[in-house]
Amino acid sequence: MIEARARGLDLCSRCPDKILPVESQDLPDSWVNPAPKEILTSTFEPSPLKPLVSMGPDGNLVYNFYSDKGDRVLDWSYCGYKQSEVPIPDVPVRKILSPLMGETSRDGNMAYPSGPDSRDEIQAALNKVSGLTSDADGVKGAVLLKAGTYYVNGSLHIPSGVVLRGEGNDENGTTLILRNTSGIRNAIEFGEGGIEQFGEGTVRIAGNYLPSGSYEVSVTDASSFKPGDFVFVRKTVNKKWVEDLGMGERLQHIRGGEEGLKKNPWQPKSYQFMHLRQIAKVNGNKITLDVMMPQSIAKEHGGGEVFKADLASLATHSGVESLRLVSNYDTSAVDTGKDANFLNFRTAISVSNAMDSWVRNVTVKHLQFAAVSIGDGSRQITVRDCKYLEPVGPNRGGFRYAYNIGGGTGHLVYNCYSEDARHDFAGGSRTMGPFAFVNSTAVRGGQSEPHHRWGTGFLFDNITTKDGSIAAINRGDSGTGHGWAAANTMIWNCDAPNIVVFDPETEGENNFAIGYSGDEKEGFDHKGIMYSNNRSGYWGTPQEGKFYGYALMGSGYIESPDAPVEPKSLFVQQLIDRIGREQAMRVLEGKEDENKILFEDPMTGNWRENWFLDGKKATLRNTKEGLFFSAGTVTKSDDSLEYHAHHAVLWTRKEFGGDIRISYEMTRIDGSDYGTTLLYIQAQGIGTPPYVEDISAWNDLREIPDMGIYFTYMDLLSLSFRENLRCKRYPWRDEKLEWYPGKGLIEPMVDYGKILPGKTYLVEVEKRAASLRLRLVEKVSGKIMIDHTWNTDNIANGIEPIHIQKGRIGLRHMSTRQFTYRNFKVEGL
Repeated sequence: MIEARARGLDLCSRCPDKILPVESQDLPDSWVNPAPKEILTSTFEPSPLKPLVSMGPDGNLVYNFYSDKGDRVLDWSYCGYKQSEVPIPDVPVRKILSPLMGETSRDGNMAYPSGPDSRDEIQAALNKVSGLTSDADGVKGAVLLKAGTYYVNGSLHIPSGVVLRGEGNDENGTTLILRNTSGIRNAIEFGEGGIEQFGEGTVRIAGNYLPSGSYEVSVTDASSFKPGDFVFVRKTVNKKWVEDLGMGERLQHIRGGEEGLKKNPWQPKSYQFMHLRQIAKVNGNKITLDVMMPQSIAKEHGGGEVFKADLASLATHSGVESLRLVSNYDTSAVDTGKDANFLNFRTAISVSNAMDSWVRNVTVKHLQFAAVSIGDGSRQITVRDCKYLEPVGPNRGGFRYAYNIGGGTGHLVYNCYSEDARHDFAGGSRTMGPFAFVNSTAVRGGQSEPHHRWGTGFLFDNITTKDGSIAAINRGDSGTGHGWAAANTMIWNCDAPNIVVFDPETEGENNFAIGYSGDEKEGFDHKGIMYSNNRSGYWGTPQEGKFYGYALMGSGYIESPDAPVEPKSLFVQQLIDRIGREQAMRVLEGKEDENKILFEDPMTGNWRENWFLDGKKATLRNTKEGLFFSAGTVTKSDDSLEYHAHHAVLWTRKEFGGDIRISYEMTRIDGSDYGTTLLYIQAQGIGTPPYVEDISAWNDLREIPDMGIYFTYMDLLSLSFRENLRCKRYPWRDEKLEWYPGKGLIEPMVDYGKILPGKTYLVEVEKRAASLRLRLVEKVSGKIMIDHTWNTDNIANGIEPIHIQKGRIGLRHMSTRQFTYRNFKVEGL
C-alpha cells in the first residue's frame, strides 16, 4: 500500500494491504491476493433479517428492510405490458395473407431451400394496416399469416399499433424461412421515434440518501411537475462511487501485467444512470413515482436529479405472435473463433423505442444472438411462451444470448425456453430495472445474469438450468473491465448447479438468493466462487465469496439454500397482492378481460321474448333441451314457387354494434339431404325505402322469406353451413339490381365435413372490422371441425368492402331443415 501510494496511485477503499512484486515498472502491478490452493466449505449462518420476504397472516407479502437506511426488496410485479395489470390484447385482424405458390430450389450451401419471396407482400400489408385509424390505446390491427411456409428475403419492420400474427409456432403452424444475404442484422424489428429529454428543467434530489425501493423522491423544487408526467430520475455518480466499488484503476491491477493494460477503469461520466418513470402524485416538493427505484441514491456518491421526458413518438401496441421463425444459414461455414459468417440473422426480434408491446408464442431457430433482444427507449415489453432453439454461430463472447434485456425498463420474460445458449436470460450494461425473468427453463445452458457494468433490479424467479448457472456478481476484469454486473438483483426459488450472489461495497445495492427449488444432492461444486473471486480479486478480503456446500454461494444475502420458500413465485405473489388473484391469473394465463355480455338466452323459455320470425310455415317449440326450430317441408323440386314460403329466419329483437362474438350450441334433428342453414351477422336494410336499416320496419315484406329479398336488400355477413362452408357479403346486386360476379363470396370456400343428425355442435363466431372467424367443434368428442378466419375485405369482384357496423343476428333454415338451439350468447369484443 505504501509503495503504491508513493507511485501516485489513488487506491480504492477496499484494496488489500499487500502489493505483490512486479517484473516491470511499465506494467500494472497486481494488488490482489492469489486464489487459495483449496476451497474450504464454510458453515452457513442464516441472516438475522430472515425472512426478508414472507407471507403475512392476511395472505399478502411482508417485507423487512435490509439496511438501517430503509432499503428494501423491489416489487417486480410492475414489469410487462401495461405493468401486467391486464392481459395482452387479442388485436383484431385487418389483413390476411397466405403463402405464395411457387417452386422451391436448392440455395447453394444453405440449410433450407429458397422459394417465392413473401417479404414485400408482408411488409406492404403491415404498412397498410399501419395507415388505419388507431383505437384509444394505439391499436390499429393485425396482419394474419395463414398456416404454411413463407420465404422472406430480408428484414421486416412492425409499425406502431400493428401485430404480425401466425397460426401457430410449431411445424403445422406458420413458418417464416428467413434469408439474410449479408449475415448479422435483425430479422424482425419494431419500435420507432425516441424519448425526448428536457434537461433544461432539471431539479436536484434533496436529502442525503434515497433508499433502494423508494417510490417517493424529494426534490429541491417540484413546482414544474404534475401527475402523469414522464420523467427521468438520474443517479449522477462521482469518482468516489466508482472507487468505493473498486471499479477505477483497481480493474487494471487485479491480474496486472499486459492483461491489466487491456482493462478500462470506469469513468463517472459514463455511469449517469437514467430511470424512466411516470409521476403518480406531487405533494409539495415530494413526487411519487409509479414504479419504485431499483437502487439507492446517496449524496456522498454524487446524488441525483429529475427532469421531464416525452414518450409520444414511441411505438406502442406492436407485437409478434404465433410464428415459427427459422433463419437460413450456410452449412459450409466454419467457426474460426474470429470472423465466421454463417449468413444467418443475428437476432430474430429486436425491440427498441417501443412501449406496451409484446412477443408471444414464437419459436426461433438458428440465430446467432437472441430470440428477442430489447434495447434502449423501451418500456414495459412482455416476452412470453417463446422458444430459442439450435443457435448457429460462434460459441464465444457476444453470441448466444437467448433472451437479452439491453435497455429500457419494466420488461418481463415469462414462461420461455432456451437451448445451447451462453447466456440464456441476460441483462446488458447500465440497464435500470425492474426487469423480471420468470418461470423459464434453459437446457445445456450457460450463465444467466446481468452480464456487465451495473445492471440493476433484475429478478430471476423459478428459473431452471440443470447444467448452467445463475449469477449476480462482480465480473471484475472480465472482458475489457465488465466490473460489477449486478445490483439489487434477486434470485428466487431457482434450480441451478451454481447460484452465485455477491454484494456491492456501496449501501442499498445488494444482491439476494432466496430459496432453492432443485433436488437435494451431495457434492455441489464451487465453480461459481472460483470464477467470481478470481475475476474480482476478492480472495482474502471482506468481500470474498464463501462456498457453503450448497448451490447457493457468495457474499450476498442468502436464505434457505437447501429448500424452496413461500411464496413459490415472488413475481406472481407480488402481482396478486397488487391487482388481486383473479385478475393476476387472467394476466398470467393470457386471457383477455371478460367480454361484455350483450345478449344471453338459454332458449328454453318463451322464444318470442328475444326473437321474431320471418315466414309462416316454420315450427318453433321451446323444450328443456332448447328451442326446436323447423322450416317448412316443400322443396324446390316439389313446387318452385311455393317452396320460398317454406324457408324461415329467426331474428334477434336486439341489434348489436361493433366487434362481437356469437356462440351457441346446435343439434341437428333432420336427416334431409336438401338445403342448408345459415347464420346472418349484423343485418340491416340497405337504407333505400322501403328497405330501411331497421329490418323490423319491413317485416311484412318478408312474410314469404324469398332468398332474393335478403341478398338484394340487406346489408350483412352470412355463413352458410354447406359441405363447403361459405362466407358471403350481402347485397349481391348493385343499385341497378345487376348481379355482382361471385355473388358476394368471400374466398375461400372451406371443406369441413358434414353436420350430422343427432350430434351437437358448438359454434363460435368472432366478427371484427375486417375479419370473420368461425370455430366449429363437435361437443362430445371435442373434435375441431373448422377453425378458419376470413378476410372480409376480400370480396369477389366488385362489392366495395365497407365494414359491417351494426345489426341483428339471424338463423336461417331452408325448407326441411330442423335443429335444436341452446345457450345463445353475444359478447362485445
